[in-house]
Amino acid sequence: MTSYSMFRATPVTAALGAEIDGIDLNAPLTEVMQTELRDALSEHLVLFFRDQFIDDEAHLALASCFGEPEVHPIRGALGDPSRLHDIIDTTQSEPDRDGWHTDVTYMERPPCAGVLRCEETPPAGGDTLWANMQLAYEKLSDGMKTYLSGLQGFHATDGGFIDYIQRHLPEDAVEKIMKAVGTGASHPLVRTHPVSGRKSLFVDRAYLGRIEGISKDESVAMLEFLSSRVQDVSIQCRFHWTTGAVAIWDERATQHSGSADHRGSARILRRCTVAGERPS
Repeated sequence: MTSYSMFRATPVTAALGAEIDGIDLNAPLTEVMQTELRDALSEHLVLFFRDQFIDDEAHLALASCFGEPEVHPIRGALGDPSRLHDIIDTTQSEPDRDGWHTDVTYMERPPCAGVLRCEETPPAGGDTLWANMQLAYEKLSDGMKTYLSGLQGFHATDGGFIDYIQRHLPEDAVEKIMKAVGTGASHPLVRTHPVSGRKSLFVDRAYLGRIEGISKDESVAMLEFLSSRVQDVSIQCRFHWTTGAVAIWDERATQHSGSADHRGSARILRRCTVAGERPS
């Protein structure tokens, strides 16, 4: 495990995740701090910070350490230029984001990182889980790795994505969004991390609709197997939110899932993502 000069990194599990102590995210982040944060994210894939209570300016400054903070495609389609948005669960708006996924893979260039801060926590529950999809790939047999090499998957907007926006938005807004984001994008089932060079399984049930170049029956069976790899608890970590906490994760090498076990209680998170490259 790497030692850092500007903070301490304590692993959460053997698979991924580290709690970071000894750094104030409200203060200006020096070049050395930024470099070490990038190195820590490459090593641990998810970084957790307690008691930071950052504002929007500090939030965007932190995200900028990893690239350019971007506008979520849904908000962009509706003319909202804000790079930060709230995830709000209340007694009237119950949580429904409890499936494993990587964000907006239906776009040609999905984000490379996400930064999430906690504004309000429920009295119990509401944790978020992350899974190391590099380990998910490495645990496959050599034969399976060879078979997957070169295969592409189509990440579509006509499944879970459109179902979600139809539940939450009026029909005219849905039409604008679908026109802006299109039908989806093709990405490799196995992608190579541009920084570490490690390969990861780029498969999730939220958006990946089919594997290209094989029959429908083969695609269904293979997606069932590949998407189930995220359920392996040995590649996961879990974070219990506290007010003021911050999480940063590598979108290219992980999946995440919110636990919808706080129904009837409020939870407010504020998030932005960082623009990424086309997966390869």
